[in-house]
Amino acid sequence: MSAYFRIKKSAILAGVQVKNGLRLAMIFNSFYLSPNLFSENQRAFWKRTALMSLSRIEEFLFGHTLKVGQTQSEVISEIGKVKLIHYVPFKKRIYPVPVLIITPLLSKPYILDLYPGLSFVEYLVKQGLDVYLMDFGVPDDNDRDLGFEDYIFGYIPYAVEGVLKATSSNSLSLLGYCLGGVFTLLYVTLTDNPVKNIVLVASPVDFSKLGLHYHYWRNVDADRLVNTFGNIPPELIIISFNLIAGIKDPFRYLRKPLGFLQDISNKEYVKRKLLINRWLIESPPFPAKAFKQLIIEFFYKNAMIKMDIRMKGKLADLSRIKCPVLILSHTADVVSPPASARVLLDLISSQDTEFLEVSGGDAGHIDIIVGNEGAEFTWPRIASWLKHRSNK
Repeated sequence: MSAYFRIKKSAILAGVQVKNGLRLAMIFNSFYLSPNLFSENQRAFWKRTALMSLSRIEEFLFGHTLKVGQTQSEVISEIGKVKLIHYVPFKKRIYPVPVLIITPLLSKPYILDLYPGLSFVEYLVKQGLDVYLMDFGVPDDNDRDLGFEDYIFGYIPYAVEGVLKATSSNSLSLLGYCLGGVFTLLYVTLTDNPVKNIVLVASPVDFSKLGLHYHYWRNVDADRLVNTFGNIPPELIIISFNLIAGIKDPFRYLRKPLGFLQDISNKEYVKRKLLINRWLIESPPFPAKAFKQLIIEFFYKNAMIKMDIRMKGKLADLSRIKCPVLILSHTADVVSPPASARVLLDLISSQDTEFLEVSGGDAGHIDIIVGNEGAEFTWPRIASWLKHRSNK
């Protein structure tokens, strides 16, 4: 294919994405006029109903309801709803540099500790790494005014200080999953910090490369959403993700039930699918102010790669990052595709960098952690990378 036709094809695809994004945004804008569709009472009812149904299926198939987050842990400190969790080592600690995991706001952290044998956290601990995790909790109306600066200059430094104090270390590694990776980058570029290594998993950097997600969210009326709902209902965001994934791959939702029926005799496969559904149903709301900042700064302006984010008078300059950086991205991730994450390598000053593409299932954003490719590729690559860089 000639260069002309490649350019022409790219331009046509980009135009289709813009039009589809605008149409989707117009459809979702209509929901704002009927907030009762996502009222707290309605959401609570449907959540209870869905969780009861899942529990009955689990009891029928396994004789009991499934329990998540079973890796032994302890809460070593908390401030407000935010908890700093330490996972108890399986053996005497080998690697002196601790690892702090920063999870996304719109997610219960147990996706990283789903159940024994399918737990990223459990794997890291068994490798001799000293693992800590930030659990942001479930925000309520009292948290609607929490913004990015509260996390970057408040909660994350509090957790970092807690880890260093608990381990008597003078440095640590940060591992950010999804928007937890965005928090990681902002914290490292906006503060004086003791970060020795950075690992980013399924974390977007250049939001203009998010395809239909970018064109959809930058056409959403963030002010109207926040004024209507306050904290943003997780269902609103999850439905938009599913619609966009369905537009990109129309047969996706035909393959899912067929695949489930085909593998229903595989108890481990069924267990994983049920627990992922539980995780999605239990997603917490997104704090109103932080959501508005996300839409304006990252989707409207794409400000991070333009070095145009300022908080408390400080500029988030990605070139300040000089420590080792590992980036992992899934080829089937429609939320944070490889093209969005790879850009970071050209913007930082680190001499020790590595970018890895993961492939496998079609739910890339989740499969990179809990799909077969998670246990077979993601976990061992991260553990090996960290172990080589976790000696003082």
